[in-house]
Amino acid sequence: MELTKNEIEIADRYVSKRERQLAQWPHRRWLILGIFSVIALVGYLAVRDGMRTIHDDSATDSQVDRAIGEAPPPDLEQRWVVGTMLKISKILESRYQVVTYALMEVAVGYLQVLSGAIMVCLVILRWNIGERDALICKLLRAKLQELEQGAAPNSRPPPQSPALPAVQSSDSRRTTSSGGCG
Repeated sequence: MELTKNEIEIADRYVSKRERQLAQWPHRRWLILGIFSVIALVGYLAVRDGMRTIHDDSATDSQVDRAIGEAPPPDLEQRWVVGTMLKISKILESRYQVVTYALMEVAVGYLQVLSGAIMVCLVILRWNIGERDALICKLLRAKLQELEQGAAPNSRPPPQSPALPAVQSSDSRRTTSSGGCG
């Protein structure tokens, strides 16, 4: 395959552009790894905090103990029981809201851990592709230099095509003497 000087220059520009991109890749690679590792770490901390909140019943237990208090006063047992049940239901409703929030925190944390780990794996997998691309660019650069030395300056031999026989068009067969309206 013969290439002209102009085609070699175009190929050289594309290879140079890809080489510049690959030169920036190691810095970006480490930056991307750092960012997604931090995201995964923040997710892990959110999961740990949410799980601790879910398993922490000591505050709720102490609030229930305070709500129950001492024994009911004489002749007011029914009112005391109803009042205590209302206090305990408010405490448990509050605990339910805290646990619900903690479950959402755990879910978001797991998503962060998962997305961070996936991105780190993808960057590591892309690492080898970048090294392969650098090798391909190096080989292309050598081949372009080899072609540049033997290329003709902007000239390409014309394609060989057989001569086409002269075909008479249908308009040239018509004559004006064939009788017209004119």
